[in-house]
Amino acid sequence: MTKAFVVGAIAALMALTAVFVGGASATGYFKRPAVVSTVELPLDPVAGDCVVQTRWVSDAGQMRQVERAVCY
Repeated sequence: MTKAFVVGAIAALMALTAVFVGGASATGYFKRPAVVSTVELPLDPVAGDCVVQTRWVSDAGQMRQVERAVCY
């Protein structure tokens, strides 16, 4: 009886571990964070105005802010 209890406890622990590891993998917890590059405005004088345009994009289930320089 004790042997069956120990085997059942180990199996339950393995099943719970698999559920948590699967959930962490599905949410992207194990992935390395994306490299964020910065955008610099051009140093040359450009006719018109230059602004930094931002927008939000979805990356692996997470929202990230992307910036780029736009000159008119």
